[in-house]
Amino acid sequence: MILVSNGCSHTAGAELEYACQGECYDRAWPKHLADSLGYDHINLSISGASTNRIVRTTYEFIYNWIKQGKSVKDVFIVVLWSGVYRTEIYVDKSHLYNYDNNWTPMVVGNDAINKKQFSPSLYYYYKSWTANMTGYQASCEFYIAVTNLQNLLYRHGIKYLFMDAANSGLRTGDIRLDPYRIQIDKRYYEGLDQDYNCYTSLCNYTKQKISKYSIDSGFNSHYDEDSHIWFAKHIEHILYKRNIL
Repeated sequence: MILVSNGCSHTAGAELEYACQGECYDRAWPKHLADSLGYDHINLSISGASTNRIVRTTYEFIYNWIKQGKSVKDVFIVVLWSGVYRTEIYVDKSHLYNYDNNWTPMVVGNDAINKKQFSPSLYYYYKSWTANMTGYQASCEFYIAVTNLQNLLYRHGIKYLFMDAANSGLRTGDIRLDPYRIQIDKRYYEGLDQDYNCYTSLCNYTKQKISKYSIDSGFNSHYDEDSHIWFAKHIEHILYKRNIL
């Protein structure tokens, strides 16, 4: 069996070894979970990843896995969904910032960094997107993307678990979102729209420690390896409790 994980910095193991580190797969919670289960492991996460990237790269993984003649029965997928105010855009090499095979992440709040790294036209696109994106639209797109991936996994009979990386409060309490929210199978989505039941909230509630490297960098948001070990055990408990494995 192989555990395939996807998400943002909290799944990639950001700042576990040094400040501003993007990924540290060997010490992040998915690796600890895979080791405990006796599975092999592939981590598709990168820091700054959006919902769109999570869906896109999981699609690509499944396609390539099947193309190589491998059985999807050997695959188990765990996703920690990123924040809704993120997206990505495919750019050509004329732009300054080609991050992920020409897919460039866009995150609300990274204005100063993006102004330095983006070409003028890409920066203009980013500013327009951040100025016009509403919480309602972002939430609609999020639910549609989650349902999209959920249905792909159903189609191939791939076992999975979804959970949020950070607080999902933006999506709660808006009945306009009901047509989208109701499509999601809660059996395989731990803590759907429960603000307290996500990676960062649980780490905070159980008094897990922020990595000293994250403190040094000023991010103050990425947890240390002991926290990742704790979270791996938490996910394993959920998997057995829900009889997902």
